[in-house]
Amino acid sequence: MLIEFEQALDPLFIWMFRFPLPPLAAFGVGLTLLALAVTIVGELAMAGAYFLNRKHFAKINREMILNNNNSIRALSHGDKVSYKACNSLANDAFGRNFFSGLALFASSIWPVAFALGWLALRYGSVEFPLPLVERTVGANFFFVPLYIVVRVAFCKAKPWLPVFRTIRAAVLANQDPGERMLSWADLLAPQQGKRQG
Repeated sequence: MLIEFEQALDPLFIWMFRFPLPPLAAFGVGLTLLALAVTIVGELAMAGAYFLNRKHFAKINREMILNNNNSIRALSHGDKVSYKACNSLANDAFGRNFFSGLALFASSIWPVAFALGWLALRYGSVEFPLPLVERTVGANFFFVPLYIVVRVAFCKAKPWLPVFRTIRAAVLANQDPGERMLSWADLLAPQQGKRQG
């Protein structure tokens, strides 16, 4: 069934490799366009997953910031019992926030599996010689690092891309806890002010 699905993807993907260029250049352009396409689909899937669970993500973020700030405030007042309780809750929320972010990231890379499968189906019999090592590699050898480069470049460009700029603004608005996260520097700042005064 997976092979049938990858065959169905063939007309969708193969046009990216058919530019009127020398074969290796057309292959490079095709790989780049394929990497860009799966990156965009993955980013949209991640945004969809986020917005389907936006209340959950906002709640975790608020709990993380609130408990972190309460633990720092308790420590600044010398209340070690409250600090430990709030810090424990903050650590729990940090963990849930981290793993929720990891799950979101995983929802953005599923299209890569289909691209790799299609490349294996379409170009599986093509071998590319590597100079100096006397070995050959397949298309996926080039696609994976190219995908990483395209993904990093796309993430840097997202704030300037209209759809993704709007998504980012909506995510930030959803996660706005109403107060900024305090750091240990905030705990030290009043004491430094007392020393200077």
